[in-house]
Amino acid sequence: MALVYDSLRLHITNDAFYVESLNAGSRDVLVIDRINCEIDLKSDQEDIPPSLAESKAIYGIFGIIQLVSGSYLIVITERVRVGDILGHTIWKVTKTEILPYRRSLLNLNEAQTSDNATYLSMLEHALSVESFYFSSSYDITHSMQRLATVDAGFHSESLSTRADPRFFWNRHALREFLERPELERFTTPIVQGFVSITSCFVKGRTFDLVLISRRSTLRAGTRYNVRGTDSNGNAANFVETEQMLLYARRICSIVQTRGSVPLLWSQKANLKYKPMVKIDDDKIKSMTSFNHHFDSQIVTYGKQIAINLVNHKGMELTLAKEFLGMVNDAKSKDVTYEAFDFHKECGLNKWDRLSILMDRIALDQEQLGYFMQDRDGKVYMKQTGVFRTNCMDCLDRTNVVQSLIARRSLLHQLVQLGIFSPGHTLEEEPNLNYLLKQVWADNADYCSKQYAGTGALKTDFTRTGKRTKLGLLKDGYNSAVRYYMNNFTDGFRQDSLDLLLGNFVVNQVASSPFPSLQQRRRPKALFITYLIFSAFIIFFLIPAAGFREQISYVIMWAAATFIVALYVTRHGVDFVNYPSLVHVKSKDD
Repeated sequence: MALVYDSLRLHITNDAFYVESLNAGSRDVLVIDRINCEIDLKSDQEDIPPSLAESKAIYGIFGIIQLVSGSYLIVITERVRVGDILGHTIWKVTKTEILPYRRSLLNLNEAQTSDNATYLSMLEHALSVESFYFSSSYDITHSMQRLATVDAGFHSESLSTRADPRFFWNRHALREFLERPELERFTTPIVQGFVSITSCFVKGRTFDLVLISRRSTLRAGTRYNVRGTDSNGNAANFVETEQMLLYARRICSIVQTRGSVPLLWSQKANLKYKPMVKIDDDKIKSMTSFNHHFDSQIVTYGKQIAINLVNHKGMELTLAKEFLGMVNDAKSKDVTYEAFDFHKECGLNKWDRLSILMDRIALDQEQLGYFMQDRDGKVYMKQTGVFRTNCMDCLDRTNVVQSLIARRSLLHQLVQLGIFSPGHTLEEEPNLNYLLKQVWADNADYCSKQYAGTGALKTDFTRTGKRTKLGLLKDGYNSAVRYYMNNFTDGFRQDSLDLLLGNFVVNQVASSPFPSLQQRRRPKALFITYLIFSAFIIFFLIPAAGFREQISYVIMWAAATFIVALYVTRHGVDFVNYPSLVHVKSKDD
């Protein structure tokens, strides 16, 4: 039974939006006044005016966002079925529509009209990423274990009331609805992340393999704009990933988390390929944030095995030392630190050396266990803690290690359920082995696009079990695209997220927060000119010149590089990531 309406029809008149429930047994109509912005619930479909300007099918209300011209209603107009979990259908949002309350912008001046268009493009961009999921009858914001161990009254609450706020991506947009319990059947919690549901047939047995990644809203952002933790201990790029096995009457799941190195640190884009890391000097403030982070993680998940995959050299080593120092100073019996220099150990295609890490954490994984229950609700096993894995971005290296942990857990579950005999391996079942690799590689790509703007690196290993030349070329391409996006488009992406999540609220009477068009174009023009100049020197002049001329050309190129670097250093990222609000809004980082 649907807990929220998922079959709706939107009727649009000059004065109001009418959202009609088409679910069986319901005659509810939501009336949103486009003039005074009031929301009313009617119980008779005869309230819909017979003469309508427009009518269309929708599948949910994402929410309402305020821009310069007033309110905008966001509705889900297209969806695709991902699969079923215990009989509940999970949907992926494939298209949304943003509908203005006002019928014209004649009340705005030229500057306000321009700003409104910019905000609207931000909102469209934030909604355009195909990574939003929902269900009208199943709570996908919580893990299986959490749903099985909550109080009895929890399940009697509406989906929006009981949804985990960390993963409730349209919570801000639905704020006007959530204040009124009678509207709960029109409120659908939406998560951002990744969902895969696949039916498997192995050794004459059929089971469902499910992978769900839930991206946190609490410190959501883009790669270089959001790093580390905030003062409340919320980590950048925090993602909870749950792998489930649904077989006959048994349900198994394992949860892992990823999140930025849990310190107060930043790494602002400044045209350098790897910008310098800046760690907060206030040790007391840093320790407070660190403790806030792990205290909340322990309450939510239990024991923490922190796997740190950063390099043990350069600026990454500085972060690793600070992380280890914080763990030692905290002296928590529930936090264990495990460092593994991924690039050093696995460099030169030595990916088999990942077995060193897996052997070191084998006992921890056995002790943490996984969750198992039957469909009647009887719990057989509980997971007592999680692996919290991070690298610098918590994307590429992190996903590789998480996929290996999930593989080992799945193998244990298959043996426990009697599908595999002891000693049987996943490699002996090529179809299942292939599927598992593809699902985790897809998960890597989705998580990476949300944070870094491109697909993940190293997915050739996740998909095939080895590094390939094609994979290296793809990584090079993605790295170049990331570099461009981090420096020139991520400010826009960051602001888009903040606008959607309510971290930035449009002030309808304030002056424009955006820089001038000339300011936006200046750094890009400088950088593009520099690239053309560099290419001309390197590819055309140097190879054809004599030794002395080559030296002079190198000096010219070095001087140009110095000038660009000096300009960037003096003006910083403020002259790179435009248009952007990340530099003017109030943030504690």
